Amino acid sequence: MKEKHSSQDRINRELVLYSFRRCPFAIRARMSIYYSTIKCQIREISLKNKPAEFISLSPKATVPVLLKEDLSVIEESLDIVKWILGQSDPSGLLIPLHDENEDVDYFVSLFDNKFKFHLDRYKYSSRYDVTQKQKHRDSASEILKLIDDKITESGFIYGNKISVYELCILPLVRQFMIADPRWFEEHFKFEKVKKSLQVFTESQAFKVTMKKYDEWIDDKNKIQYFPILE
Repeated sequence: MKEKHSSQDRINRELVLYSFRRCPFAIRARMSIYYSTIKCQIREISLKNKPAEFISLSPKATVPVLLKEDLSVIEESLDIVKWILGQSDPSGLLIPLHDENEDVDYFVSLFDNKFKFHLDRYKYSSRYDVTQKQKHRDSASEILKLIDDKITESGFIYGNKISVYELCILPLVRQFMIADPRWFEEHFKFEKVKKSLQVFTESQAFKVTMKKYDEWIDDKNKIQYFPILE
């Protein structure tokens, strides 16, 4: 963790999340904050116009980034999830991490790397090789079968409620669905995954997580907080 900060943060000493609304990794981080019941500042970043302060905090300049009260920085979404829920986890989302029969890190890594590789080449095929679009869709679907097999009769991956599994994996599955909603609805054959995603995206947690915020440029912008509960 790094210790870079601005004069404003030195004064505020509040949690600050740098985010981008549609990014699945930022969705993951925001949902963990929602479930933790912890409130933080949120700074919505334009990926086409990244503020200098954001880049100075995290030179890799990808969201999400969490600036902690002690001015250290967490740059990886899974680390943010683990840290924030480690502070407060009233819904028990981290329970699978403590079950020796579970391998949360393996599945999250599988989706963050191999699944994301195929997802990008399916969803953004024009940037890669459009002739390979279906191949990458099918490869991503094979990974989704692993999750479909793991979803229990309750409709959840672990136990009978949402856990760190859904929190980390389903934002990426949502991107897969968005790539071709009609195909997903009519031809995607793993019904448990489809139902799990529907429950996830229709939840109050997701609706709060996806609320729009004004773009943040620098410390002259008004302070915005997440989550905003109605």
